[in-house]
Amino acid sequence: MLKKVNIILAFVGMGACLYHFFIEHLDFSGTSILSCLALMFLLFGIDGIREKERDRKLGYAFLAAAMVMVIGLVKPYIEMLF
Repeated sequence: MLKKVNIILAFVGMGACLYHFFIEHLDFSGTSILSCLALMFLLFGIDGIREKERDRKLGYAFLAAAMVMVIGLVKPYIEMLF
């Protein structure tokens, strides 16, 4: 099931890029793009770790990238609180 979600998410991202660059400009904020990428890397990381045949290091690298992006998303809200 997770592989199907990852494939759908990849096609949605490619479609949005093609639409943005060739048809009409999409007004996405940096926060929305970063949250979509963090979700995509998180799902890729979970899928990479669950696979027993492949090397799991790539899955952990995707999880680390997702965590860095989530920290970048949460940092402004934490600074606002303190």
